[in-house]
Amino acid sequence: MNFCKMRLLIALAMFAALPIALAACSSDPEIVEVTREVTVKGDTVEVIKEVAVKGDTVEVIKEVEVQVKGDTVEVIKEVEVLKEVEVKGDTVQVVVTATAIPTATALPIAPLEPAPAPVNPSGTLSIAVFDVGPGVGLGSSQAPVEAMQYFGVGEGLFAMDDGGTVIPRLATGFTVASDLSYVDIDIRAGVKFHTNNGDFGELSADDVVWSMNDANASTNPTSIHGQAGDFAALFKSTEKIDDDTVRFHFNSFDLRWNGNFLNEQAQGTAMLPKSACPEYTDDNRNCAFLQDTIVATGPYQVDEWVQDDRVVISKVGYDHWRKNANAETIRVIEVPEPSTRVALLRTGEVDVADSIPLKDIRPLAESGFKAESITRAGRVHEIIFSGNYWEENHAVTGEDLKRTGSGYCVHDLPWVGCNIEGKQPGDMEEAKDVRWALAKAIDRELLADTILDGFGTVGSMEYVDTTAPWFKDRWLIPYDPASAMEHMANTAWEDGAFTIGIWTGGELGGSSGSNAEINDAIAGMWLSLWPDMDVQVFKSAYSIIRPGLVGRTNTIPYAGDCDEGSTTIPFDWPHGLTETSRTRGGFGCGIEIPEISDAFGEVSLMTDPVERSARNVEMVDYLYDQMIFAGTVQVPTLVVYNPNSISGWLGTPSMFATMNEFESIELAR
Repeated sequence: MNFCKMRLLIALAMFAALPIALAACSSDPEIVEVTREVTVKGDTVEVIKEVAVKGDTVEVIKEVEVQVKGDTVEVIKEVEVLKEVEVKGDTVQVVVTATAIPTATALPIAPLEPAPAPVNPSGTLSIAVFDVGPGVGLGSSQAPVEAMQYFGVGEGLFAMDDGGTVIPRLATGFTVASDLSYVDIDIRAGVKFHTNNGDFGELSADDVVWSMNDANASTNPTSIHGQAGDFAALFKSTEKIDDDTVRFHFNSFDLRWNGNFLNEQAQGTAMLPKSACPEYTDDNRNCAFLQDTIVATGPYQVDEWVQDDRVVISKVGYDHWRKNANAETIRVIEVPEPSTRVALLRTGEVDVADSIPLKDIRPLAESGFKAESITRAGRVHEIIFSGNYWEENHAVTGEDLKRTGSGYCVHDLPWVGCNIEGKQPGDMEEAKDVRWALAKAIDRELLADTILDGFGTVGSMEYVDTTAPWFKDRWLIPYDPASAMEHMANTAWEDGAFTIGIWTGGELGGSSGSNAEINDAIAGMWLSLWPDMDVQVFKSAYSIIRPGLVGRTNTIPYAGDCDEGSTTIPFDWPHGLTETSRTRGGFGCGIEIPEISDAFGEVSLMTDPVERSARNVEMVDYLYDQMIFAGTVQVPTLVVYNPNSISGWLGTPSMFATMNEFESIELAR
């Protein structure tokens, strides 16, 4: 489906609540149907007027089609003319005829150019990404996971193979204590740190202990590592047992400890050299050298890093212990505008681009470009109804969370329920009705067919992959405008006259550049049912909303996905760590639900995957009833590359990355 038709269908969907109404009665019939003239201006579709009944005929727009002929777009309006309106008893009979009327000016369509010859030097690849984050300037192991691991610069203790099985990386083996209080990990010998900025020797147990304790919020309260809170929820501390062995002490055991938290394809961290920071102490956690330099163990080393601009990496100048890279140099540049990333691909100035809007994928593929899910990942786009912090005590420590004084148990926010005794009786049920109303007002099939151009599928909610064999049909969220309005009518906001925000952080959430379009369309669908609703779509950097997510005060619905929106996450894993109080002090998703915390604690201790899945089914049933996550669509994480530059690229399954395993890239020249 082309872009013009996509926009047109969304516009029509906003008026879907205005059905054809032919009033039937024993007196003179009253015909109340209206038609809408639709025209195209530029690349947008506008409803410009409503046409009332004329005489004894009724004109009704039956369907609008957009057809491509040569290099023009032609919009056709099919009009039904209802004639010979006749009353027989209490019924109205009409005779229908139809005619097709062209209503739009022809628009030029850019010709499809074949994938060009690359302009970059042989052995050099250029990659356009949405964002180049801060890789330096943060001190010891604070560089982002993407820089250190996904780019092939750093390595974790564990990784995943092509089939998604956890395999050792910088570790060689492990032993879990019988009481699940700790795990001893054997460290690989002979792994060299990058040598372009000095000689830091080979990886040792001391380096692993130092790297992990610096990143972990439990042992370093000042840590700003992206997984600091997750590490704190899992690990008390890390200590050296001998030169080849380290011990991770568990705060609470989680069977994902090496499949997620110490895994370079998930929420792990790269290992850095302790010797680079001789001034580092518990009282002075600064590391001047690593504030400006990245040194790790991967097959690529960092030559240049300029935040919000570019990264240049090159293959190491020695035989890497695991794999020698093929591309000599890779240049990663920040290009925030999706259309510019597409243009750079078409001119050959970049060889790879990520976060391409899905509506642009098909034309690129037809031109000969390769569009692949390198990491086999997809994301669940959803509306997370932030502000529903229902835990009264910390899930681990038991401390009183003092929720009443924090400002997030409020009652001027219709989607927020308060389960504190004595607060507004019926509030929880009323808020649930609002959430269900908003969820049922979303036409998921329309979103998948139009904005996703058929590349995605309808979604359900967090943790749930609708394409997986374990999926339950009862978790699908129906599109039912009439029922949505009934839910809203059960509340104090019968007409939906309240303000609600939807926050989306650019490409954050893995929605292939489509997040903003999806959220705009959802806003339109809500407004079609409740015209008095004030829907505000916030498109801002993650840094704007992060303080509220960390501080557990955010009440703006979060659109995209949370930490566990990836379809690659096994269903039998314990879910929802960041949707509980267990990660306070680190990232949260804007909710804290006791049922999620309880299920997490139980599943973490189960050894039977069947039992784990059964408990997770119970949790999902509960969350579906509460409609905390209003899933919309599932979006593949596609990378587009020029086959004249790259002949093959085998990535590995990943929870979060759009691309990885740069060292596995096979060059076409």
